[in-house]
Amino acid sequence: MIIISLFACAEKEENDCDECGGSLLEGYFYKTVEADDLANLAGINIITDLGACIRFKLDGEEFSEADVVPDCCCDL
Repeated sequence: MIIISLFACAEKEENDCDECGGSLLEGYFYKTVEADDLANLAGINIITDLGACIRFKLDGEEFSEADVVPDCCCDL
């Protein structure tokens, strides 16, 4: 019984994640937006809220591109 519930929970967690496109091999990272990110995102015309999840690429320490995605558990 315990084993069955463990597999059911693992399956549910996997199904709750979206396919957001972009992978680490393609240079993309995922993170939750924090207060210090808002100015950098505004510099590349991305408007979002604190706590939202973004897929992004970096140019040094600045965002070079970013997109808001449904969640930060995207399948890579």
